[in-house]
Amino acid sequence: MATKIGTGVVLAALALSAVLWAPWWLLAVLLGVVVVGAQIEFLALPGRLDRTDKAIGAIGGAAVLAVVLVGDQAGIGPRLAGTLALASIGMLLGVLARPGRIEDAGIRAAQLLAGMLYVAFLGALAMLLVRDERGVDGRYAILMVAVVTWLNDTMAYFGGKLMGRHKMAPRVSPNKTWEGSVWGMFGSVGGALVVRALVWPEASLAATIGFALVGGALGQAGDLVESLFKRTFAVKDSGGLLPGHGGFLDRIDAFLFTAPLGYFWFFHWFQ
Repeated sequence: MATKIGTGVVLAALALSAVLWAPWWLLAVLLGVVVVGAQIEFLALPGRLDRTDKAIGAIGGAAVLAVVLVGDQAGIGPRLAGTLALASIGMLLGVLARPGRIEDAGIRAAQLLAGMLYVAFLGALAMLLVRDERGVDGRYAILMVAVVTWLNDTMAYFGGKLMGRHKMAPRVSPNKTWEGSVWGMFGSVGGALVVRALVWPEASLAATIGFALVGGALGQAGDLVESLFKRTFAVKDSGGLLPGHGGFLDRIDAFLFTAPLGYFWFFHWFQ
């Protein structure tokens, strides 16, 4: 527990410092490294992918991330769609050119495409928040997303430990409870209101609370989705780089769901 809390405090301090004060390009690079690292962890889950498959998948994911950071903002949609399509085709052709054991070929292709869509594509949408055009509002939005996501996770953990009785999804994540989920939602709403009060008063109160509720629920779903994959591959954590916290994917599983929502919520739906 002490290791888990200590690592969490260090990660939170580093993330907060980067979001508030790091140059735009450094923040983008750091986020990109984390997302690519998470995709590599996903591809490394005990399956049938070999070293070449993993390299092809990582290159394709990095290309999808890079395309949202270059060029003018107006052309992001077509660039992202085109790169995603070409990368996906490249992965499928890579498996076709080296099918290996034919019973495994389709599973290899499916895992590559899942890594592309689940980690790289959602991560690319998250990185739209740190484009320079967003300015300080982009930083505040990503801070809002992070606080809503991670306070939800923290409060759900301690709430479940203290009061958890009714299992939420026992076959997917046996330790998660509905009581913990409710605690997590209180954490999301409280965290969002604090961010609004301290740094982003321009965000409307209704939009802030709405995002906290929808984003908090979606973050919990994102956590369960990763648990589903880990159960399938029979692993406890996606990696071991972060003491007490597993790997990159374990830390951003919920963020991959909430950050794209935050982008559309604050910059398109409720500006």
